Amino acid sequence: MKRGKKYPTLEDILGNDRTPEDPVLRALAGSVEQVIRNAGNETWDSADKAALWDEIAPGLAPQPVRYRYLYLKVAAAILVLLVAGLWYFLPRQNDLLRFARQLPHDQPLTDTRLLVGQHQAVVVKGKNAALVYAGGGTGITINKDTLSIAAATYNTLMVPYGRRARVQLEDGSVVQLNAGSRLVYPAAFKNGKREVYLEGEAFFDIAPNSQSPFFVYASGLVTEVLGTTFNISAYPDDIRRSLVLASGSVRLHVPGHGFSRERSQLLQPADMATVDAKDGGLQMSRVNVAAYTAWKDGRLLFFNTPLKDILKKLTRYYNIPLDLASTKPGLETCSGDLDLEDNLDNVLEVICATNSLRYERYGQRIVLTEKE
Repeated sequence: MKRGKKYPTLEDILGNDRTPEDPVLRALAGSVEQVIRNAGNETWDSADKAALWDEIAPGLAPQPVRYRYLYLKVAAAILVLLVAGLWYFLPRQNDLLRFARQLPHDQPLTDTRLLVGQHQAVVVKGKNAALVYAGGGTGITINKDTLSIAAATYNTLMVPYGRRARVQLEDGSVVQLNAGSRLVYPAAFKNGKREVYLEGEAFFDIAPNSQSPFFVYASGLVTEVLGTTFNISAYPDDIRRSLVLASGSVRLHVPGHGFSRERSQLLQPADMATVDAKDGGLQMSRVNVAAYTAWKDGRLLFFNTPLKDILKKLTRYYNIPLDLASTKPGLETCSGDLDLEDNLDNVLEVICATNSLRYERYGQRIVLTEKE
């Protein structure tokens, strides 16, 4: 639905005898449907849109004559309010989000890859990639090699399981990407806007700039900062998204569900915001920041963490599927400190020794079971 297009007013509709087949009413109803279909907010999935349209559509069916005039006046008023309300409640996607969501997600990767725009791809070798953008965004240093690019392009850094990457953006902000993550960002920030899109997990160290706030979009969440350090985990297959603040302050924006309004939460250092991926439920807690940021230094700290969650993190880090096939009591949570620079066998030996488990390899898969 385009702004500026002329639609019939409430007076136009209520001041006349309209039938359900009247083109004015149908045009207005069509505009409601168009708003719903083009809402562009990921919290409005196909089921949400279909359910809402199912509520509106029956009103277009012919009604008994005795109810016609009252019905038309009420229905028209509701339709007008829906048009205005949906336009207000459903935020528009910006160019960054539109670009990010049209990128392919089904390409298997073995090495880190940088996409410049949509057509130029650069394979970045090594377990830990390092990229540094020059001021103005016209050049990149990739593992000591220099590449010239157009500053106006969006770049996408894709990191497969078993790899990590560090990128210094052209404004001096540094982003460290964990395994199985992707970051979409402009080669150069323009017009006072600093925006990036994240899937997966990353630690951000944002260069201060009071005139240009920094926004991170991740699975529907929006984090707004001026200059600070924080960790975001927003993997598509996780049931919860989390934001942990290490220093400074940030404001987290959580989109509304249905007709509920967006919520915002200001975080202080050591705050963690956890958002349910399904219903948008927000929980706040105080945490040990190191437990959520140590991965960038090659360590995994965990305190009363479910063993299955630990194995999931190790699966991403080493790019080898790890499964737990044990119902032994006491395995619900674990605490410890693992050196991720060590090989996987040594890491698994530590886990098994402290939990009376053993592990076996089945092709490319490893299964942990109870010791006999």
